[in-house]
Amino acid sequence: MKIELPVQIPSWIKESWEGQFEVFPWYYFAIDLPSPIFIITTLKDNGLANAQLSTWGMIAGSGNEPKFILMVHNYTETRKLIEKTGEFVINFPDISLKNKFRNTINPFDSNTDEIIASGLQHDKPLKVKAPRVKECFAHLECKLDWIRDIEKETKSTSLVQGSIVHAAIDENVLSDDLKTTCENRKWVFNVHEMVNPKTGNHGTGFLTTLDMNSRVKIED
Repeated sequence: MKIELPVQIPSWIKESWEGQFEVFPWYYFAIDLPSPIFIITTLKDNGLANAQLSTWGMIAGSGNEPKFILMVHNYTETRKLIEKTGEFVINFPDISLKNKFRNTINPFDSNTDEIIASGLQHDKPLKVKAPRVKECFAHLECKLDWIRDIEKETKSTSLVQGSIVHAAIDENVLSDDLKTTCENRKWVFNVHEMVNPKTGNHGTGFLTTLDMNSRVKIED
């Protein structure tokens, strides 16, 4: 039997941290979809790097006009710098970097290079000024198309669309065998904190990667 979920938070669902259901819709935790982790990098006014961990984004567009769309909170430095500089880079880390890329969620001041402070290194971009993260296995360099508020009233988050002007991938992760190339990339997926909509109990989130041994062939 399906449980019908109301738009408004049921009375028995309580926040596990203050402001949880103001920052995120409660559906985010009731219907939980694992999402790939990436690092957004932008450039500060003083030439230092800003870095923000994210899971809210996807490649979109056509073959002739590839795009990347992401969601950002309007209060973040990343949102402000993307609008100001008109560019950003999407960097994909593997699971071995978890202790470093998680550092990018720490609060940093304007005089800190957030790539370096997180224990990572710069990699030179080709078509934008925002730096790439050297340790990441793939990068999407993007020029800003537009930023639009998602909500009509609270205006707490925005959608950002960028045109992909260049991409790069580490040759060491490549293979003609799909299983091998997936194992080499070691994508990181975020499984968010879960809320049981029947009981209101919360479950702890975690990071995971693909299990290629349990893959199922797509039938023709």
